[in-house]
Amino acid sequence: MISERHNNLDLGTWRDRQVLSFNEYKQDAILEQEKVMLDFVSQFPDVHWSWRAEKGLFYDICRKQVTIDKQANSNGVIVFGNGIAVTSTGTLVRRIRNLVQNISVAYVGINRFAISEHNLDFKLPDSIEQSLDLIMKYCNPGFKRLHTFDRVDGDHMIFAHPMDCYGLCR
Repeated sequence: MISERHNNLDLGTWRDRQVLSFNEYKQDAILEQEKVMLDFVSQFPDVHWSWRAEKGLFYDICRKQVTIDKQANSNGVIVFGNGIAVTSTGTLVRRIRNLVQNISVAYVGINRFAISEHNLDFKLPDSIEQSLDLIMKYCNPGFKRLHTFDRVDGDHMIFAHPMDCYGLCR
């Protein structure tokens, strides 16, 4: 149970519940995979980002470091979590292509455990990392994996923020 000291916070996101459940929590705590995202998006100080993910404490941290624009005039997109919830590779590709269609820079975090079906017309390699890399190249050849983690599992809060992280720069 989360203690009383969190009553003034919106704990509606899975990420916030996980991070704040630690005894020595910090509201500005950043997961390793979130740091990968922040390092990438911070390279583009002139980009106005569209946020397509859960809004919680991490969103508040990001708003202090990059410009998140609620208007339709954003030229970058940050997408992960519910912003790209998928069940099939076809749905994933369709959603990503729609999101990056008219932008110059994108960050996409994919929860590999949310993809339960491969329904595109090409064969995937046995490696999950290589498969996701191929799918992202199929979305747009400009996508590049930002980091390869030694292990991707529940111990690393993959449902709080995906560990398969990609960047697109045009």
